[in-house]
Amino acid sequence: MARVAVSLAVIVGSISLQNYFIFNHFPHLSRVTTDFSPAYLRRELQFLAASPPQIIFLGDSVLWGYRLNGDQTAVSILRSRGCPCRNLAFKSGNPPNDYFLTRLLLASGIRPRLVVLDVNQAVLNQSSDYYQSLHPALAVLADPFLRPNDRTILALPPRGSRLRQRFDDTLSALSQLYAMRSDIRETLFGDTAAAPMPRHLTPELFEGTYDLIPLDDTNVGVRFLEKTVELWRHNGVPVLAFLTPTNHALLHRYIDNSHYDANIAFLEHRLGQRGARILNLDDAFPANDFLDNAHLSVPGQHRLASRIACAIGAYGRCTEHGSSASVASRSSGDRPRSLDR
Repeated sequence: MARVAVSLAVIVGSISLQNYFIFNHFPHLSRVTTDFSPAYLRRELQFLAASPPQIIFLGDSVLWGYRLNGDQTAVSILRSRGCPCRNLAFKSGNPPNDYFLTRLLLASGIRPRLVVLDVNQAVLNQSSDYYQSLHPALAVLADPFLRPNDRTILALPPRGSRLRQRFDDTLSALSQLYAMRSDIRETLFGDTAAAPMPRHLTPELFEGTYDLIPLDDTNVGVRFLEKTVELWRHNGVPVLAFLTPTNHALLHRYIDNSHYDANIAFLEHRLGQRGARILNLDDAFPANDFLDNAHLSVPGQHRLASRIACAIGAYGRCTEHGSSASVASRSSGDRPRSLDR
């Protein structure tokens, strides 16, 4: 019995030490990994709740930095200039993810100085793989906030059998190593590899990426975008919503038309009505700033960082002429003021 007690004590002590080390010393990554765990997101929420107010960035793979290293993204560039920025964009991001992450941030007592929201028309396309999805880790933590209607309109990830889920939940509660295994693996060995790039980009590769059906309240993405902005405004947090830069030179035959422009105007109007400041970058970047239809190269990320710095009046010299004037404040009519005052 004494040997058993000693063995159990050693096991419990080892797990406790392991949990302490991982929780306190695992790096706060410049962006979440592709397959981040509920445990990692919960840890980041606790970290943000204990930190001074940050500038939170929400969005999809454009802001996340598809095909780039984490330190090459616009958010990391702004951080290098002194911005207290946190990149909470997802590689598979969309408006439902932004909304439920907002619910989690607010429920954790986090009140950012500013929320910068990436608004990408591509993920509002009802045929997009990401139109109604929630990231599996976020779906776990956001479960208490999901209403019956949300469960009806969203494509929630399957959680497996009840027995397997109970086993997974029990082990995750006991061991941080088990709970954050995907985060540790991707941090040590690299993130999930992107699909190979076609040798030659042609417009036909992106046919159907942008849905030219008029946007309205029946669009799931539009509904969650509006709810996200309203929720931040209700809690006294300003929102800068930027329309994602899009490669018009490549996609000219598909998107340079009145239908696409009408959807841009719709988004500007509806989000502006709800108090967001709008930065329209849709047709603002040259073709050589893109890797494909919307994902930015390293120079493109630097340009995005510069445009955002211009819009908020801080964290870098404003080198983009006219950028500040392109930000519309639909709620008060004034231009954005520096956050460093």
